[in-house]
Amino acid sequence: MMGDILANALKSVSRKWSRTLLTVSGITVGVTLVVIVSMISSAGKTIVGQELDSMGLGGLSISAENSTASGTRSLNEDNLSVLRQMADIKSAMPLILQYSTSSLRDQTESSLICGIDAGAGQVISLALLHGRLISPGDVSSGAQVCVVDEAVAQAAYHRSNIVGKEITLQLGNGSQRFTIVGVTETGSSLLQNLTEYIPGMLYIPYTTLQTLTGRTTFDQIAVRLKEESDNDTAQQHILQTLDRMAGVSGTFHAENLAVQKERLSGLMDIVTLVLTIISGISLLVSGLGIMTIMLVSVTERTKEIGVKKAIGASRGRIMLEFLAEAVIITLLGSLVGILLGGVIAWAGLSFFGVSVSLSPASIAALIGFCVLIGGIFGVYPALKAARLHPVEALRAE
Repeated sequence: MMGDILANALKSVSRKWSRTLLTVSGITVGVTLVVIVSMISSAGKTIVGQELDSMGLGGLSISAENSTASGTRSLNEDNLSVLRQMADIKSAMPLILQYSTSSLRDQTESSLICGIDAGAGQVISLALLHGRLISPGDVSSGAQVCVVDEAVAQAAYHRSNIVGKEITLQLGNGSQRFTIVGVTETGSSLLQNLTEYIPGMLYIPYTTLQTLTGRTTFDQIAVRLKEESDNDTAQQHILQTLDRMAGVSGTFHAENLAVQKERLSGLMDIVTLVLTIISGISLLVSGLGIMTIMLVSVTERTKEIGVKKAIGASRGRIMLEFLAEAVIITLLGSLVGILLGGVIAWAGLSFFGVSVSLSPASIAALIGFCVLIGGIFGVYPALKAARLHPVEALRAE
């Protein structure tokens, strides 16, 4: 029975191709808009997430309060060793910050000198442009090597690649010459998200900075959490562990940048949902078009409906035929719209070097929603056709 209903529905749809094509086009336009908005929004969320990760917004920055009831507290090697052994922590790195002046070529400016460990790129997200970052050998030997921010290189040489040049830093009791071994992208470091932006960001081995300044403690410990770790739980566990080591509660503070990332990601989800709903309104308009066309079809086929009823067709049979027509129209429109929207969005995003695709679940949900619209807006015309009296229908011209 269902096969006959579908066959009759397809025959009815194909009778007037021009009208069917216009109706299908309305659904196609709506679905195309939904697909394009969804893919662009998904790509935007992916890009923003990657950008936040590159800025270091995926971890914690641990620091000690200036003073407590028991006196001044600071982070040290013991704290670092314990943190590196914790299950939730992927990596941890000491940071020593020193405000000073630097001289490169004929440029002398204020700088923030950052004492870092090897592997800093994975913890504070340094984006290397030229050369290399601080190596384990540099740290163990206390080498006088330096990685500079691109802004420093541009200010002195008007180019970014200045690997091999020497820079003079005011550290300890005098001037110290460092060899530049790498250049990083401006704004890529987590440190520039925690402090007021300073044009001169310089990175040297933390052991070198300790030797030259006589310091044995750290200003901060940058922590990168494991992806499966819960940020709030991990943060609380870290602070409790450090407080227990210090013997005083409230000694340490954590700047949870991962929470900021999650909040922004949630905001992006809301924006995506709103844009999808707005574009989906066009599908409702298309549904009204389907209902109008189906009502016209009922009027045109009144005599045909009367004949079918006269030879034994039930109300349910007539109703299912008209519902099947509405569903077929929306199904065709949704399939063409998904294909067209996917191609347009893919071509546009590929132009900007972004790769994103619709998931099978999203495609199935969109098709299901379109079919549901067709069914809802096809109910009234189908009921009108099913309720026609056979005698009156046969008399219709």
